[in-house]
Amino acid sequence: MKKNKKYRWGLNLATLALSSSILFSTIDTASAATYTVKSGDSLSKIGSQYGVSYQTLMKWNNLSTTSIRIGQKLNINAPQVSTTKPKPTTNLVQIAKRQLGVKYKFGGNKPSTGFDCSGYVTYVFNNAGISTARKSAAGFYNTAKKVKSPQVGDLVFFSNTYKAGISHVGIYLGNNQMISASDSGVSIANINSSYWKKHFTGYGRI
Repeated sequence: MKKNKKYRWGLNLATLALSSSILFSTIDTASAATYTVKSGDSLSKIGSQYGVSYQTLMKWNNLSTTSIRIGQKLNINAPQVSTTKPKPTTNLVQIAKRQLGVKYKFGGNKPSTGFDCSGYVTYVFNNAGISTARKSAAGFYNTAKKVKSPQVGDLVFFSNTYKAGISHVGIYLGNNQMISASDSGVSIANINSSYWKKHFTGYGRI
C-alpha cells in the first residue's frame, strides 16, 4: 500500500514538472517575439542584435520617431499581414466571360473585329497576364502540357470539326463547361453535349 502511495506521489510530481516545463516553454516562445527596452538601448542597437535596421523596427512598431523608453515592449518579428491575391484563373475566367457574344471571325483576335477560337484564347490569356504567342488550335495542342484532370483555365481540344486533325480549342470553366469562339460567336457550351463529345480530344495546360 505504501509503495502505491509513493508511486502516485512520484507520478504527480512528474506530471507537475512536465506541466511547468510546458508553461515556461510557452511563455518563452511568446516573449521571443517582443523585446523589453533596457537602459542604454537604442533602435539601432536593438536592430543589430536581431539583424534588422532601425527603420524596420520603426515600421513593425508604428513608431514615428526613434525615441524609445525603458520598459517599452517592441515587436521584433514582422507582423503577419494577409497577402491573399486573386487567383490568376479567376481573372482569366472574368476576362473570358466579358467577351460573351462577340462575333466569330476567321483569323480574328480582338473584340472589335471578332475572334476565331485560337485568337480568342490568345487574347484572353494575354489580357489575364499569361503571355502566349498567337497559335492555331493545333499549335496550342502541340505546346500545351497534356492533363487528364482539368482545372479551370485549362484548354480543351477538339478534332475534325471543320477540318482533319486538331481544329478547335476552348477554355475550361469547370463542371464540364467550356467557353470558346465558335461559329455562333463567343459562347459557353457543355463538353458532354453530343457534338462536342464526338470531337473531344483532350485537355492541355499552358
